[in-house]
Amino acid sequence: MSSCPHIAVGRILALVLNLAASFAAGYFIQPLISGNNDAINTIVTVFSILAGFLIAVITFIGDPGPRDWKDLQLNKKSVEARLWRHRTLFHFYLMTLGLALAMFVVPEEYVVITIWLERAFVGLACFVFLASFTLPQSLMALQLDRYSSAIDDQLPNALKPSDDHKNDESD
Repeated sequence: MSSCPHIAVGRILALVLNLAASFAAGYFIQPLISGNNDAINTIVTVFSILAGFLIAVITFIGDPGPRDWKDLQLNKKSVEARLWRHRTLFHFYLMTLGLALAMFVVPEEYVVITIWLERAFVGLACFVFLASFTLPQSLMALQLDRYSSAIDDQLPNALKPSDDHKNDESD
């Protein structure tokens, strides 16, 4: 049996569990928000704030800071993956807000459509809320990477590995 090193089993398991919890929440919690404008407005407010925060995170991740081209090239794929995940999360935030708007726009006589919009709203809100718990870890990893890079850049030559400066003494 061959293993694929590029597949993150933990992430896949977390995604499956998140989806299961979100589907269950959409189905079972929907009656609690049906007609409850305060609950809907609270969720809309939270996701509006999270969307603004996520834009700041995307901007922060996209700024390479003072790094040399080698570090930038080595970290390009990682930064692209982070930006893609955060952009997708941002789009899910907007979809959640769009579903909330749709729930208010659909006429009251379309009960079945309203119920399914509410289920989708609660399910998607649960999914993106749980997915948002990865943001602090992502930011921390980025900051630690930048910190390590800054240390490496400022490290005195005498403390750097000898492979980097083999010919320093021959000059």
